[in-house]
Amino acid sequence: MNKLTTILVAVDFSTGSRTAYEQAVRIAALHGAKLQVLHVVDSAAVAVLAESREEPFENHARVATEGASAALTRWLEQSPAAADYEVTIALGTPLHEILEHARTLKADLLVAGIAGAGDMPAGAGSISSKLARKVQTPVLLVRTNHPQAFRKIVACIDFSENSRAVVEQAHSLARMDGASVDFVHVWQEPWVAMAYPTPFADPGGPAMVYTPEEREACIQRLRTDLHEFVGVAAQGIESTEVLQESSSHGNGIATHAQEVLADLIIIGGKGRTNLRYVLLGSTAERLLTRLPCSLLVVKLPVENI
Repeated sequence: MNKLTTILVAVDFSTGSRTAYEQAVRIAALHGAKLQVLHVVDSAAVAVLAESREEPFENHARVATEGASAALTRWLEQSPAAADYEVTIALGTPLHEILEHARTLKADLLVAGIAGAGDMPAGAGSISSKLARKVQTPVLLVRTNHPQAFRKIVACIDFSENSRAVVEQAHSLARMDGASVDFVHVWQEPWVAMAYPTPFADPGGPAMVYTPEEREACIQRLRTDLHEFVGVAAQGIESTEVLQESSSHGNGIATHAQEVLADLIIIGGKGRTNLRYVLLGSTAERLLTRLPCSLLVVKLPVENI
């Protein structure tokens, strides 16, 4: 992972967020980075409680934030502490507050649990999925009970500019943690991808464009392209270049990650946009629904925000 100076970790007292916090502490120590710990008191819940008791919102907000501060102090004492850290208790909508803190702090990395209080058995939870979609900075979603170093990384390559950042992050993390990397490109047979009639096929089925020899030539070209794209990033680390055939890029990545028992997937998000927040591509969106391990979403610098 490239040099980090500020890491933001969002916690909600769940098992998932404890793992995220401990992973953030570990990464901060390796980089000598400052750790910003954020807990958000949900203002909507405070408002409902105040209304039900017919008492001023401000009174309940003060009690809730003071209680959260004391609880967070006790909660943090149960895990290793970062060398340099700061704790913030915010009152508001959790998603909005996390996004705004990541932006105002100019965090180099946002860390959160894949599953928060809802403890999703598979895939990403509601808040973590929205963070992956909307945050401007790289985001690491940590699988519950994995605060350790990453040992097997799947780096997803689609030959885009974002994929270059994925390659760099995979190489950096592999050197930092002593991990092995699978540089994976998911591909689909051209005649399966072509669902419309062509001069070479019947209208009722996939277009059988290539002969077996042409199919093999296509695979060889992809293998060469992948090797050249990965380039020097494969040097100095244990790595494998993989062509994974699948009708769905997201499912192909998840399937490969499960087969090799990966503990981290690195994927590129859509990083250059004029939108206020950054959106994901369809592959990352599908991957969020069936994450088998932790996920690092790498995004290019956002312009014109």
